[in-house]
Amino acid sequence: MVELHSSLKITLERLSKILNDVHDPEKDNWDPVELGLLVAKLEYSELDIELEQKKFETLGMQVASEVAEIGRTRERTLALIRSFSQSLGFQGDTSNYYNPKNSFINDVYLRRKGIPLSLCIVFMGLARYVGLKTVGIAFPGHFLVKVLPICEDEPPAETANLFVDPFEGGRILSIDDCKKRLEEWTRGLLPFSPDVLRVAHPRDMVSRMLRNLRAIYNEKEDLPRLYWVLSALIELCPQEKNEALRERGFLMARMGRYHQAVDDLKEFMRLSNDASKYEHVERILRFFELQKEQTN
Repeated sequence: MVELHSSLKITLERLSKILNDVHDPEKDNWDPVELGLLVAKLEYSELDIELEQKKFETLGMQVASEVAEIGRTRERTLALIRSFSQSLGFQGDTSNYYNPKNSFINDVYLRRKGIPLSLCIVFMGLARYVGLKTVGIAFPGHFLVKVLPICEDEPPAETANLFVDPFEGGRILSIDDCKKRLEEWTRGLLPFSPDVLRVAHPRDMVSRMLRNLRAIYNEKEDLPRLYWVLSALIELCPQEKNEALRERGFLMARMGRYHQAVDDLKEFMRLSNDASKYEHVERILRFFELQKEQTN
């Protein structure tokens, strides 16, 4: 396997610990903002996580002073939405959606702009300051937030299926709204089912953030940044590991690092169950091993 730079390795280990400690996203105590900042530190290696958390705390205290933990779940959620979208001015970046800064939380709460996932992370982080428990919803193509009831005795009609879309100013969505969106976005190719609105584990959120960045850096052919994104997918996201190994192997070869390319592709072949990709990689691997020998 490719030997990771020490700073990258330390950040990935810290991220991995958080992800491994969360078994039930609805019950366990975990900080979505810390998670997002650690992903940002993969890009900004000098980022001071503790200092950034204090900066975010300033926003949280402003929201807390405006919302003041009043009312039941729905009333408090509406107050949080007003503070999020009006007082703080968070909004979806519709003019430059694929700007990488939209994926890094430290940039998002400074610029007040982001994509659905990053804005959901900010919203979830602010919810903690007003006594609201939230979880992420891995809705296809557009991440959402679900607000959980504050008290068990609240009327179900008020709190059941309370979904929020921070990208659209904190719009509250019903189940029917979600069905309609899915139909519009997939043109009926993806049927609506409970899995469409499943609660996302923090690992799902990190995977989604990294896959977004992988697409951006692939398009830009930004090889150094693509390297750390693929490395993070390999270390943190088991479902993405095998494909990311294959991609990083080819990336290493493009950068002239044939020793690392051979290591990654051999590991890919060891784990692969896709015969067509295995045969393709096996042929290319022979060439990379030849290049490796010539650089010794």
